Amino acid sequence: MSNREEPLESLFTEGGPGAAILRRLRLLNPELGVASDRAAIVLATLCWVPLLILSAAQGLVLGGAKIPFLKDIAAQTRFLLAVPMLMLAEIPVGFRLREMVKHFLNAGLIRDSERERFGEILVDSVRIRDSRIAELVVVSLAYIMTYLNFTGGQLQQGSTWYSPDTGRLSLAGYWYVLVALPVFQFLILRWIYRMLNWTLFLIKVSRLDLRLSAAHPDSAGGLGFLGKSLIPFGTITFALSTVVSGAIASRVIFAGAKLESFAIVYVALLVISLIIFAGPLLIFTPRLFRLKYQGMLKYGVLAERYTQLFEQKWTSLGEHGAAEESVLGTSDIQSLADMGNSFDLVRKMRVFPLEPSDFVALALPAIIPALPLLATVMPVGDIVKDLLKLIV
Repeated sequence: MSNREEPLESLFTEGGPGAAILRRLRLLNPELGVASDRAAIVLATLCWVPLLILSAAQGLVLGGAKIPFLKDIAAQTRFLLAVPMLMLAEIPVGFRLREMVKHFLNAGLIRDSERERFGEILVDSVRIRDSRIAELVVVSLAYIMTYLNFTGGQLQQGSTWYSPDTGRLSLAGYWYVLVALPVFQFLILRWIYRMLNWTLFLIKVSRLDLRLSAAHPDSAGGLGFLGKSLIPFGTITFALSTVVSGAIASRVIFAGAKLESFAIVYVALLVISLIIFAGPLLIFTPRLFRLKYQGMLKYGVLAERYTQLFEQKWTSLGEHGAAEESVLGTSDIQSLADMGNSFDLVRKMRVFPLEPSDFVALALPAIIPALPLLATVMPVGDIVKDLLKLIV
């Protein structure tokens, strides 16, 4: 089993598309298998510094176009914030997912007869993670998305640092199209691929004969711990939200767009984030639904039998003249209360291994970058009051 437990130390985020290249360049730590701060800094530098130098060479840093380079909020947030954060997110996410995988074993959810199959699932996940075909697909999609982004009309949106003349790229524009933007797209697609791998892992695990209990105190059959996997993904939603907020700010400032017209954009961001990061956990919903239904039946039969015996023994005390002390000293009443509590746990069991706080941990980081924009159309005091109303 030792050879099958090894993947626990390098499972979903320590590897995958682009990892081999980064390790050859010594931008990833091969011993720890996690993204280093050096990788985040180097990638951000690779994207941003050449854009600054090439823009300066053509006088497009602070002028020379309607949207010069340093005034393009979207570009600054994309390459100085989002790119390094998408790399650094591997550390907390990788740590948390390893905890999730190990908890299946430590909590005894995997039966002894299923441990070998569980190990095979882990090996499959590592193989999928390091697929060379997937790496080529992700790289290709990154360039395809960049191409579609520009052919879809971005070059016709006015004079910018990457296209001061409508329809033609500047020197910085070529670096933007060939290197910087594909790197950003690649990092996003890389996370989507990892989430697909995580989803496949959960699908395979859900098919095992897991040791679940409808009366588990976590109110999710023993799978409530999975909801906590969403917390570190807030780093990614924050990174993506900063890019969206930066793009909106640029359009509001330079194109006179109305902030209210972009409300649907944030809603879409939250919905897509929930689908990508929380959606995989819903795989267990059918299993939990059956567990709750069967638990209601089993505990219902047990409760019915116990209450019948309790009534037969204790409700006829007055008729037989039993001493009151026997009632006061019995443990049957406490057992009846415990039975009621157990049945109540089954009745309140969630069929989703998530709590509202798990959703908040994922969604709140995506809302924070939007607050400076809201402050431009709504006083900060009103925003705080509305937030307090929602919380309190």
